[in-house]
Amino acid sequence: MKQLCAVTVFLHMAFLVLGSNVGNSTSSITEEPKPPFKCFHQPLAACNLIGCRYLNGSQDTAVCCHLTQFQFKEKMAVLQQNRNLTRLHIMNATVDDLNMNLFWLSNLESLAFTDGHVARVVRLNHTNLTNLTNLRCLNLSSNHITEVDGGIARELPSLLQLDLSNNNITNFSFELPENGSNSSVSHFWLDISNNTHLWCSNITQLKSGVRGTWNLHILNHNCTVCMVQRDEFWFKFQETILFDHIGDVEQVEEDCKKTKTPCTCLPYRYLYTSVYQNHDSMTISVNCSGKNLTSLPDIPPHTIVLNISNNNITNLKRIRIDPNYQELRELHAENNQIVSMHEIEASNFIKNFQVLDIRANKLTEIETYIYNNAFEFDNNKKVKLAGNKVMCDCSTAQHVRMWLLKNRKHIDDYNEIRCENFDDKVMDLDQNKVCTYPRVWTDYINYILASEVVLLLLLISKVSYDYWIFRTAGYLPWPASKMPKMPCDWVFET
Repeated sequence: MKQLCAVTVFLHMAFLVLGSNVGNSTSSITEEPKPPFKCFHQPLAACNLIGCRYLNGSQDTAVCCHLTQFQFKEKMAVLQQNRNLTRLHIMNATVDDLNMNLFWLSNLESLAFTDGHVARVVRLNHTNLTNLTNLRCLNLSSNHITEVDGGIARELPSLLQLDLSNNNITNFSFELPENGSNSSVSHFWLDISNNTHLWCSNITQLKSGVRGTWNLHILNHNCTVCMVQRDEFWFKFQETILFDHIGDVEQVEEDCKKTKTPCTCLPYRYLYTSVYQNHDSMTISVNCSGKNLTSLPDIPPHTIVLNISNNNITNLKRIRIDPNYQELRELHAENNQIVSMHEIEASNFIKNFQVLDIRANKLTEIETYIYNNAFEFDNNKKVKLAGNKVMCDCSTAQHVRMWLLKNRKHIDDYNEIRCENFDDKVMDLDQNKVCTYPRVWTDYINYILASEVVLLLLLISKVSYDYWIFRTAGYLPWPASKMPKMPCDWVFET
């Protein structure tokens, strides 16, 4: 876990060197006040025996090592008899549920329970922790803890520092007393670093809950990360970001409210600065599904995913002309009234998109020319077209059908697109049935030539027949005898 922290610090410092100036996240460069009280902590190497012992012959400082759950309860029963104990460190103990009510040590100022195996930190029956009224520092780091009772800090009136670092906490509910101990605004130091599965929403709620009464200081914030959940239709993603960028997550909600649309906005991915940029940015996923929209909505800057499914939107022209749409990479627009895609031809979206879901709309034509250049330079683009009833003709059977087959790696539902005027899929169209060609004048010339050839053959046959009758019977058949004599006939009579 410490290696993870070191890597995180290195990356964060690299971003700062490259010129990172995050919009509202100034905590990375602000000097935080240090805690006024030094917590008692011993290295794990100091545990060379099983059990508890006092340090330096003093009765105010104790260390316990390698305790089982039964041994832990037994040793706490012995230690609570010492009214002078002010500092206690328990290392490498195995306890399923760490019950804070077992610490009956009213003079204890620093309690560390570290480097062990603890599933949960609880209060038995949620009773008040009146037995730890002087506790100023509570260190529960490196214990594999997954759950912490959020009311523990509230029931410790003197607590100034809480260390929950290097655990497996996911959901964290944290409460402080309603009023500071001695002043109108008190300071509290919290370390939640290296809890890699902690939700950012918990930290946001924590900051909001203590605002106005406490100055909350996050220790080791360069090693503190949290996860942003983005609900993407039928499955979920998690994006891990640094604590210093939580302000940008909060800004996403503010920017979404400014659009005055019924949509919801979620952080999508954090884009870190490069040598060519002067600031980091949080990209946004906007969900406007099922909001009875008739046109494309207002969206905040840096929107990269837009879901407008299940509405009554008819055209996509705004994608080409609105500056806030220029970074759009995913458009989910199924089940609308869109009749054509030509409005987004040559737009930034067509050049750069990754997902275009246009299923179940009113498209009657697949405008293949719009996508050709996009598919040529990026093998990861995906388009969904099923549910549109295409008016099929010979061009559809010949060209569109071959285009779908050629680009089937980009069009997952290529075999589900159906025709409006044929009871067939586009991929099943028969050219012999769909394609009818008009007659051209060369066809008629061929017919005339064939007729003349037939007539010539008939004439030759008739003349040959008449000549044969004349030579054998001495007379001409009736049609030939009635014909007037021609000048050439005298030649044959002689």
